[in-house]
Amino acid sequence: MSRLPGRLAAAVLTAALAVTAAAPASAAPAAQSDGTVVFADDFESGTVSAWTRQRVDGNGSITVAPAPAGGSGLAARFDVPNDGVSYRSEVAVNSLGWGSYRFALADYLPADWVRTPTETILAQWHGYPLADGSDTKPPIALTLKDGSWRLKVHWLTDPTTVQEAVIPLGDAQFDHWNQWAFDITWSTDTTPGAITVYRDGVQVGAYNGLNNYHQNQSPYFKTGIYRANWNPAKNIPYPTGGPDVVAWSDSVVVTRY
Repeated sequence: MSRLPGRLAAAVLTAALAVTAAAPASAAPAAQSDGTVVFADDFESGTVSAWTRQRVDGNGSITVAPAPAGGSGLAARFDVPNDGVSYRSEVAVNSLGWGSYRFALADYLPADWVRTPTETILAQWHGYPLADGSDTKPPIALTLKDGSWRLKVHWLTDPTTVQEAVIPLGDAQFDHWNQWAFDITWSTDTTPGAITVYRDGVQVGAYNGLNNYHQNQSPYFKTGIYRANWNPAKNIPYPTGGPDVVAWSDSVVVTRY
């Protein structure tokens, strides 16, 4: 993409500002983007057609509507009902390749969001089945649990054994557009990777080490809502009949550096 619509151009600038904003003195220097945009969507088309695929499990929905709470233009709205069968509403883009990337996006959680110990994934970088054919936890996931943001990182210690690191990212602010930037350098079989996370222009987390399963393709990016514990196949009891889980996403820009 050589030219960007106005809101996406602003989102690129926001991502650049995010990595130059003040951070703790001990924070590692942020990577500098060369501005090569490899994927972008501000949903001003009125659709999610820029994404490779969309998936809804159960009776949820993915729509594009006017952005709430002072957001500009249109945004993607994800809905997952608490009906005992629904657990996912996401869009995804195919693997963008190995190397270093900045994933910038905005998300919004409404004021009536129900705090729960049930973990909700709002963005994830997903891998592929393991050598034994089993599904995997996402190599990287942005999650919300009990009102707190967390980054979860997974890697392999052998062909089928998954390890996990959890990096706290601070308390969630509801009825607020979060401006996220994730600087990700994918690890390889011989080199460690790195992740630096910024929210609203401030560094809130960092991780260095293995950050994926070193498969044939790099993990692919998804955003929306995923509540694994609500998947009926897991047979995990939970109270149903509460309000729908709703989240919004906007101004997604991925740059390679």
